[in-house]
Amino acid sequence: MGGLAELWRSDRIVRLAPVGAVACSALLPVVQVMLAFGYMGNDTRTGLWSLAAVVTYLPLHLRHVWYAAHARRPPAGVWTFAVMAAVILGATPLAGNMWPRSYAALVVSALLVLPAPWSYIVYVTVAAAAAPIAYALGLPWTTAPWLLFSVLGGSAALLLLVWLPAALTRLRTARELLAQQAVAQERRRLDDDLRRSLGRALESIAARGEQAGRRLGGAAPEDLSDELAALADDSRRTLADARQRVRGYRQPSLRAELETAATLLAAAGIETRLELPRGGVPDAIAPQSRAALRATVTRLLRADAVPSCTITVTSTDGRLRLELRTGEATETIEIPA
Repeated sequence: MGGLAELWRSDRIVRLAPVGAVACSALLPVVQVMLAFGYMGNDTRTGLWSLAAVVTYLPLHLRHVWYAAHARRPPAGVWTFAVMAAVILGATPLAGNMWPRSYAALVVSALLVLPAPWSYIVYVTVAAAAAPIAYALGLPWTTAPWLLFSVLGGSAALLLLVWLPAALTRLRTARELLAQQAVAQERRRLDDDLRRSLGRALESIAARGEQAGRRLGGAAPEDLSDELAALADDSRRTLADARQRVRGYRQPSLRAELETAATLLAAAGIETRLELPRGGVPDAIAPQSRAALRATVTRLLRADAVPSCTITVTSTDGRLRLELRTGEATETIEIPA
């Protein structure tokens, strides 16, 4: 239940993070409209122009943020950005001397929508032009550093709010892809195992059955009794082998668990090495050992500054142990025989 609750919380964060990014991206334009009405040198006319411009460009900007927070580029994003830029730049002479603060939204959308290097060129050019344009609109030069900081700081904060849920979305997608690859790999292993063992046995039984059927028409039944008895014995052995293998498949494979753990750690940027004994490893892993391994891997994925991890299976006095070494720390997990 604890693992399910933790997974639900992490998925809920991934779902709600884009909503938070959109909500925070809508706050700055609201403050911009308030300044257009009340800051020195502005009046009702500039406030109304600012309000009209915000109402026009804000849906386009929030659309860019929403798609980027989901790690996707918006359809026709270049065209919607062009419309947004035309509205913001066109309203500059009319929306008051504080209007260049809205350039923060413009440069954020540029980085989210435009391809490099054009996005960086637009970001640097527009941010650098904010203070001179504000001065031309009547804002004192003494406020230029504050205005530049407002554009740079506001855009950086918005970009962090967007890139964080995008990174979470990419991480969840990678985790799902790894799980699908692990399932596909396990299915291939089972298919190869069944083909090598049961497949050959069933083909032999079928061939012998066909041969006995052809002989049945011209031979006395007592002449085929020994062959039919042997065929029945082989069928029962094959059935028992099939049942045993199915029971084994219901238990998780130790090697598959170790390979999945190494893949997850490597995908998280942790240099991982898997060392197995020459004699091989058991086919199954006990539930308590599997739970301990998964808990350790989860803790390493959440930890900071874990550069590398070595997963080693050792045998001491006939007892298998699983060791996970990360620098000076070592986690030991017993593997019952």
